[in-house]
Amino acid sequence: MYYISRIFGVLALTALGAAMWFAVVLGRADAYFRKGAVARAIEVTPRKIDYLALRALQLDYEGQDSSAVTKRIAELTPLASAPRIKLGLAAELAGDPSNAERWLLDAARVDRQFEPKWTLANFYFRAGNTPEFWKWMRAALTVSYGDRSPAFELCWRASNDAVEILGAIPEQHDVLAAYLGFLSQTNRTAAMTTAARRLAALHEKADLPLFYGICDQLVAARDTSAADVWQLAGEAAPHGVFNGSFEAAPRNHGFDWRFAETAGVAHVDLSQAHRIVLNGRQPESAVLLAQTLNLAPGRYQLHWNARTSDLNNGLEWRVSGARAALNSGELSFSAHGGFIELQLVYQRPLGEPRAEGSVELRGIEIVEDRP
Repeated sequence: MYYISRIFGVLALTALGAAMWFAVVLGRADAYFRKGAVARAIEVTPRKIDYLALRALQLDYEGQDSSAVTKRIAELTPLASAPRIKLGLAAELAGDPSNAERWLLDAARVDRQFEPKWTLANFYFRAGNTPEFWKWMRAALTVSYGDRSPAFELCWRASNDAVEILGAIPEQHDVLAAYLGFLSQTNRTAAMTTAARRLAALHEKADLPLFYGICDQLVAARDTSAADVWQLAGEAAPHGVFNGSFEAAPRNHGFDWRFAETAGVAHVDLSQAHRIVLNGRQPESAVLLAQTLNLAPGRYQLHWNARTSDLNNGLEWRVSGARAALNSGELSFSAHGGFIELQLVYQRPLGEPRAEGSVELRGIEIVEDRP
């Protein structure tokens, strides 16, 4: 027992001595580091990552080659992608694409997050390697987060083919929704419908405002695919007057009734009717209610029911160059195919004050005008 106790005592003293020695060494290194003598600190503690990282940064600022220090950091941090990405980009800049690719692939091997994949996609884009670009772009988007606009913009720089680009968008709701939002923001109307169809297949009710907004853009562009997006939002195919009986409150989007917030004009939703109130302070001319119609070529008649209170003049329907006073109850017009605008307009009659009163509308419909 005596010898065992002596052995444990010696070991304890040895451990204590080693700890004291390391403390002294670390103290010296830290003192050098605090004085800015980073190179000397590294000589004392050559495996200290913080010192090596600062030394590499110093060399970069001085315009010197930091590759050796960065390689040392990579050796000491086998699961870190940052030094590998740095080495890969430095090799590319030095005209060594093979070595650059090796380092960047190694970064993606040790780190499965966004940054290494995104860096590889950019690398292959610059190299003109289209298959590898799309492979790594899709991989990057699969784990992407936050603002994805730079990635989508790079896709459109790589190709003008909307179908090819959509192939790189993973079947993930957040990515698809962000991509459709990007198409809307950049007004790429030709690509919207196919992307909207992909997103609609995921059946997320929260996407309805996005679909309505896309439909509005397509309607404004007179793009007939707006009707497809309208149906993707769960609405009936637009033909004739939509929601002519006002069974639902106007959505103010797409092919439903639209109205702008206009001074002096108020809109009231009723059961199967819509009331418009003028207080006498409205503009001399204003569109009170409007709807985009999707009609085949032909002759049509517009019918409606209206009940007015103190509104006798100044209200009329307008469509396809034809117009009729509200109290006439009928309007004949021609359609040449595609989208046309139906409007209920207030126009102050000459010599009369601005109108005050209200009108209730219901039963608005369009029928073919058969000879």
